[in-house]
Amino acid sequence: MAQIKSQFSELNGHIADAIKNKDFSRALILDKARQDILKDLCLMDPSTIDAGFFEFIEGCAKDNARLIQSVEEDMVDMTFRQSQARKVQTAYMQR
Repeated sequence: MAQIKSQFSELNGHIADAIKNKDFSRALILDKARQDILKDLCLMDPSTIDAGFFEFIEGCAKDNARLIQSVEEDMVDMTFRQSQARKVQTAYMQR
């Protein structure tokens, strides 16, 4: 179980880095690998998985959700700035 937790943690760190770097294709590939680990866990005997592991996974999911929220906020901000720039450019061109 410790090895799976280590692999999951490492993947989660790489996903976080990919999201921070806005390398979304890499984040998707890594997330697929992480989902495969979760699928393998579902096939295991439930008695071999401790509650702490699920708490760990939930913490990872919360961290990723915060990163995704941050990226979404950046995208909204970028869209707003682009819209403002277009308005300024349009106003300038109409002079």
